[in-house]
Amino acid sequence: MGTLAADLIGTFVSMANFKKILGAGWTNFKRNNFLSFGATGVMALTLILFLGLLSFQFLTSQIVTTLRDKIDVSAYFTLDATEAQITQVKSDLLSLPEVADVTYVSRDQALADFKAQHAQDQLIQDSLAQLDTNPLEASLNIKAKDSAQYASITQFLENNKFRSVIEKINFYENKGVIDQIQKLSSGVKNWGSAVTLIIALIAVLVTFNTVRLTIYNQKQEIEIMRLVGASNWHIRGPYLVEGGTYGLLASCVALGAFYPVIYFVSDKISSFAPSVNLFNYFFSGIAQTVLLVVVLGVFLGVTSSFIAIRKHLKI
Repeated sequence: MGTLAADLIGTFVSMANFKKILGAGWTNFKRNNFLSFGATGVMALTLILFLGLLSFQFLTSQIVTTLRDKIDVSAYFTLDATEAQITQVKSDLLSLPEVADVTYVSRDQALADFKAQHAQDQLIQDSLAQLDTNPLEASLNIKAKDSAQYASITQFLENNKFRSVIEKINFYENKGVIDQIQKLSSGVKNWGSAVTLIIALIAVLVTFNTVRLTIYNQKQEIEIMRLVGASNWHIRGPYLVEGGTYGLLASCVALGAFYPVIYFVSDKISSFAPSVNLFNYFFSGIAQTVLLVVVLGVFLGVTSSFIAIRKHLKI
């Protein structure tokens, strides 16, 4: 019974001490005024850039995925290619395990589709009417079972015995677009990561200096605490809480700015990429996003304080 009472008293004392440490850390934060505001602002900028990189990575990955789903390989035949030759190429393609479907578009069908597509353009309609022959080519539109298999299908067409009557294979143009988007995404990700890292280092330095000044300003208080027998945790704890407070408030600022921005930006993105909804993605994973940003912010703040304590608080 006595042991249980002692444990309860010890727990109560520990809770009371912890509250005192939290209160002292919050007091340190309020005392610094503009320094606290600056440290919080720089850290918030770091977290906003981090969230921006996450958004850009999601956006580019979705666009690339959408393009890959829509991409196909089209083989356009010369005007002197015969129906038998085109039919044989189609049969050869259908025998491949990678091919899901092959659609034949005859010259007449291609002309009819072109006229329908430009029905409102009278100049094009008049120009077509002046022609004695159909200038459009027959084609085969090939869909693969997997977007990664288009390269092998294109290689098959390049090596086909009827390659001489195939005028153009459009896979390379489509592949170029995807490669450019991936290259842009990679470049922005690398440069964005570098900028975010630099600003994160600046945030650590600003927080470090803020905590360092707090330690210098409270030298007498620290000496008194040491004389009365305060533990290292009681002396160091408030500075760690101060750094964590910078990170916590910075994460709140970053999240408070981020979600309204992506809410308004999502509609504009959806106008040219209907399959991409940035706001829904981050809203559906709001718990994970908030946790990630808060943990990252508090980690930066506590790490900065820890470095300052190790360097400038000798106890």
